[in-house]
This record gives sequence, structure tokens and C-alpha cells, in this order.
Amino acid sequence: MNQGLTVKTIGIGALAGATTALLCLGLASGSTLAVLLFFISPVPLMVAGLGFGLSAAVTGAIVAIAANYVFANVFVAALVALAIAAPACATSYWLNLARPAEEVGGPQGQMAWYPLADVLFANALLTALAFVVLGAMIGFGPELAGDLAARFVARLQEVNPEATFSPDAVVNLRNFMLTVVPVAQPFSWMLTLTLSIYIATAIARRSGLMKRPRDDWPLAMRLPRPAIIAFMAAVLLGFVSGGIGHAAGAFSGALGAGLAMAGLAMLHARTRGMTVRVGILVLAYVAILVISPLILVSITAGMFGAGRHFPLSPAAPNKPDLNRTH
Repeated sequence: MNQGLTVKTIGIGALAGATTALLCLGLASGSTLAVLLFFISPVPLMVAGLGFGLSAAVTGAIVAIAANYVFANVFVAALVALAIAAPACATSYWLNLARPAEEVGGPQGQMAWYPLADVLFANALLTALAFVVLGAMIGFGPELAGDLAARFVARLQEVNPEATFSPDAVVNLRNFMLTVVPVAQPFSWMLTLTLSIYIATAIARRSGLMKRPRDDWPLAMRLPRPAIIAFMAAVLLGFVSGGIGHAAGAFSGALGAGLAMAGLAMLHARTRGMTVRVGILVLAYVAILVISPLILVSITAGMFGAGRHFPLSPAAPNKPDLNRTH
């Protein structure tokens, strides 16, 4: 649904932005509930954009960024702008795009909606870019990684005063953080954004705010083929030391998360109708949680399953006011 900038869209957008701001500011409390709520902070902006158009989402984004700037600091405001507001606004816009299906080789009399695969690919790129910029803002590098390692060791020794760490162990921990953090943070945030998309579309659809038909996630959760090239290039550049390697790690982490989800979605699709489906899925997820390197199997499967799925809906007699730029 697309609506211009009206009093209604401004009000709804401002309410969504205030909700997102509260979910972000609540993280300062450090409680488990606050952390869990922070992970769905993009949802209000997405729902506003899906139901009332880009104007509502952008209004909400401005409110959320401004609130975090006033009540927190510049870095938190930048985090909200880059990692939450930008993907939420862009996602709600893309998911509202449709065009006649015959223009993409589909049947006549149907509308083809912007593929979820392209939305996930774009979100992975936005996530990586956000963490590259945020990393540059805080000066992420060997010095900061060393400081984080020292604080981590100090915290462990507070809990267990008998614990001892040699200088080599601290250096190894620093190197581990220097290598893993640039990859792990975008990886986990890409998972968070995808969960937010699922929740937001479900809320908007149940509220009657969406014209887009329901996506078949096990079939639609893929990445397009260009994402494979981008992922492989990021992995190769990740071996370069310094800022280039850290930036490449961010892109490989975000794209790797998208590919891992695609691989698991393929397993969901392939096991449909099987009597042992639940057991297979539980075993797969538990195995990945227990033996984390197994995620590489899912990433590989996602690479071989790359593609796009266009959800279709009957074309209305009067064409809906939808953007047709894809």
C-alpha cells in the first residue's frame, strides 16, 4: 500500500519511530528482555512502511534516529540509522513493488511481486556496509581488539579469581576477536533482520495492510546468483590484513548468513510431506548449534540453490497504485 505524506502517515510513522527508539534505548538496561526486544526493533518501522508506504517508514526512521541522538549518543544514533532504519525503510519499499507477471515471463492476468531473494541480498549488503561504517567510527583494529580481550580476561578473573591467563593466551584471544568479530556481528544481525521481515509481514498481513501475497519462505528464501560472486570475493579479500580484510569480513558474514538461511530453507522445502520431517529439521538445527562448522554445509547448499521466486497475485481490474520499477 502506498500513501503520500499526510497527517495520518506522519502520525503512524512517528508512533512506529517512537516504538523503535524505545526498543533501542531499552538496551541500556542490560536485561535479557531488553536485549530480546532490541532484536525486533526494525519491526515497527517495517510494519509502518508495509502498510502505509515509504513516507510513514521514513518519518518513523527520522523520529527513531533523533530520539537516540538526544537520549543516547551519536554512535547509537548512527547504529539505528545504518543497521535498523535504512534496512527497514528499504525493505518495506521493495516488498510493496509489483509489476504485471507477463513482463517477467509469467502468466497474464497476474501481478508478480518483488522477489524476497533480492530483498535479502540487499539487506545483506546494507548490513555489511553498516558495520563497516560503525567499525570505522569506533576505530576497530588490533588496539581495540586488545582492549576488548583484556576486559574479557579481567571479567573472567572477577568471576573466578583463581583463573590465570598467560600473555600468549591474551594475544591469542585478541587475534581471535580481531578475526571473528567483523564476521560474527554482521552474520547475527542479518539473521535478526530476516526474522524482523518475517514478523513484520505477518503482522501487516493479519492486519489487512498488505496487498502482497504470502511468501512461501522455504521456496522464496534464497539469494540471487550475483550474491554468490559477492560472497566469494568477500571471502578472498578477507585474507587481506587491515581495514580491507575487516570490511571484507563484514560482507562475508552478512552474505554467509543469507546463504546459510537459504540452505536451511531448502531443507525445509525438501522434507515437506515426510513423516520424519520434524526429526530431520531438529537434528539439523541441533547439529549446527553443537558443531558450529557445520554451518558451512548450509552455506554451500545455499550457494547451489541460488535463484529468485516471484510471488503472484491476481491483477485487480483497476491496477493498484504500486511502483513498477523492478
